[in-house]
Amino acid sequence: MNILLTNDDGVYAKGLNTLFNVLSKEHNVFIIAPDQEKSGTSNAMTFKTNFHIKNISENIYALAGFPADCVNIGIRGDIIPKVDLVISGINHGPNLGDDIYFSGTLGGARVACIMGIPGIAVSINCNGESEYFQDASVFMLNYIDNLFLTFGDRCIFLNINYPDLPGSRILGIKYPNLGKRIYNDNYKVINNENNEIKLQYNFGNLMNITNDNGSDISELEKGYITITPLTLDCTDYELIKNINNNI
Repeated sequence: MNILLTNDDGVYAKGLNTLFNVLSKEHNVFIIAPDQEKSGTSNAMTFKTNFHIKNISENIYALAGFPADCVNIGIRGDIIPKVDLVISGINHGPNLGDDIYFSGTLGGARVACIMGIPGIAVSINCNGESEYFQDASVFMLNYIDNLFLTFGDRCIFLNINYPDLPGSRILGIKYPNLGKRIYNDNYKVINNENNEIKLQYNFGNLMNITNDNGSDISELEKGYITITPLTLDCTDYELIKNINNNI
């Protein structure tokens, strides 16, 4: 199988390269990833400037762009062979609940699905680097072996989160719904003069987590590998139905 890997931590990130090394044992794997960290860039794409791509080593390319650019170029850029699957990650940190709307990791997998290629985002529940990138990579190798038997011809879009735990403490796999995450981020004015305001963005602590039983958040914290199937369709069908019933 031809597999394209990308991420938002940058082309030299340990999670990405560990996954590349493991999957390459059985598949034809390529990396097209940002040349620097692009976390929090969601589906941002570049349209009005040319791209600079550096061939770092065999099958590995660094792009001055966003994760979504990397996938778009991987699929349409005639640089690598046609791919059967796109995997974005392994991300250095979890992507849970509302994170899916902001994450560059999810953005890469989402673009694949938009283009008609199955896309998987995979993250590990760590802060920085993890001891278990190798374990998570082996899990992914085994998981994708049965991917098309499990999902058939569906153009899947999956969000996988792997516990930052040794295999002996992982309880299994769950397919949960998304939870809710609220961050207490803020901006501080550090200069306000000559009609210009300079703001500093401050990362806030996780202010509140809805740990509804059965959510990706609660199941990951229990020690399960969580796999949440996502869709591209954001239509509120219930609201449409209510509106039409009242016309």
